[in-house]
Amino acid sequence: MPAEQVNIRTVAEFHGIKAEVIEHEVWGVPANALVVTFPEERRALSGRQGYRKVKAVCNIYLPDAIWPRLHNDKLSWNGYYRQVFSKALSAIGIPLSKVLVLSTGVTMDHLAFHEEKQGDLWVAVLATAGVESNALRIGQDKSSGIDRNGKFKPFGTINTIILTSESLPQSALASCFITATEAKTIALDELGVMSAYTPGLKASGTGTDQIVAVSGTGDKATYVGGHTLLGELMGRSVTLAIKEALTKRMASRKGH
Repeated sequence: MPAEQVNIRTVAEFHGIKAEVIEHEVWGVPANALVVTFPEERRALSGRQGYRKVKAVCNIYLPDAIWPRLHNDKLSWNGYYRQVFSKALSAIGIPLSKVLVLSTGVTMDHLAFHEEKQGDLWVAVLATAGVESNALRIGQDKSSGIDRNGKFKPFGTINTIILTSESLPQSALASCFITATEAKTIALDELGVMSAYTPGLKASGTGTDQIVAVSGTGDKATYVGGHTLLGELMGRSVTLAIKEALTKRMASRKGH
């Protein structure tokens, strides 16, 4: 595509929320990103950027070819995001300050979407997943690096974006992380994913997994554990979305 062109395709529209994949270029290399936009600002919690009100959540695919340029000590992560995602942000008209960003070495072509509903209550999950290079069993496999100033090479990564009908305070958003992590581990177990470092151990995740949980605008929920209906729907949505994303990823790599 021309250097300044972006192509946008809709993945899903649900409850006033739109999920789109934007195809663009990063330093001349074809790339893509998922952009999930909301009709109004919403409370959200990110494992990387913390708690804030946002208009969108993005999952950025960083192709292998640009990784050597992702270790510039003069740039912060926000600096990187402004460079690698400026065209896409311009296309949707939302400033970076109103966006939570995840990054991955997995293309959005392997994105999965799953929604669970019961009555007016719903949970929707968008996930990408790659485990071939850094699946591990947390606490048992040895660490392979140290976080210095937030600089990590984007490995396979399991990225999970959670959306719901219910209004979630900050504590409930944090509870989503527990439920989602338990559900992710179930997905890996059911697919038989083993540690890339100790093949005899079942993997519990990768070393770079990221989660963003976004509050809805409906009734207030103060807890999202497995004994709640919201937790049940969330757990099932996360497990099924991650299983689908991993299945797509694994199928695409069989020919490599």
